[in-house]
Amino acid sequence: MKIRKSFIGVFSEIKLRSAKIVRFISLLTWSVIFFSCSSKVSSDIPKDLFTNKLIPSVEAFNFQTFYTDSGVVRYFLKTPRLLIFDQEKSPYKEFPEGFHLQQFDIHKKIISELSANYGKNFELEQKWLATGNVVMVNNKGDTLRTEELIYLIKEDKIYSEKFVNIKKGDQDITGSGGFESDSQMKKWAFKNTKGHIYVQEQ
Repeated sequence: MKIRKSFIGVFSEIKLRSAKIVRFISLLTWSVIFFSCSSKVSSDIPKDLFTNKLIPSVEAFNFQTFYTDSGVVRYFLKTPRLLIFDQEKSPYKEFPEGFHLQQFDIHKKIISELSANYGKNFELEQKWLATGNVVMVNNKGDTLRTEELIYLIKEDKIYSEKFVNIKKGDQDITGSGGFESDSQMKKWAFKNTKGHIYVQEQ
């Protein structure tokens, strides 16, 4: 009987240890599976999901429209893609694929044209931002080229802190930064200028 009790006791102890080992192995296995799944899921989740990426209230393609002021047509806008963010504190329109803007006088004649690879129009500030291959031409054919241009509608002012090149007839003028002008490029100035200017003798 003693031997049988001892045998039973040893068997119970072995069984108990085996149960602990099984539980330990099971816990270890589930831990490995959990962490493997966690790392896999986190790597599969798009990064944009955790960013504060704004969602436009309106998206339009091949969009074009006229802007009026007191019933008079002043601008014509054409863009491959338009995004409108009118729920922001500072509402704006975005043109991620570029835009072309024409400005008219009171007689509906084009007085300037502006195009760029990317743009924004801030409604409350009445400000345009144009970047990437920016080209502006007035009704005399004077052509401005730069990589960034800001247009303030109220002030009728355009300016840039980037490199600017202007071709005006035989004149070819460049500035390394600090350009300012009216929207028709009738009166303009550089801070740092170089180029060729031909003056007719009186």
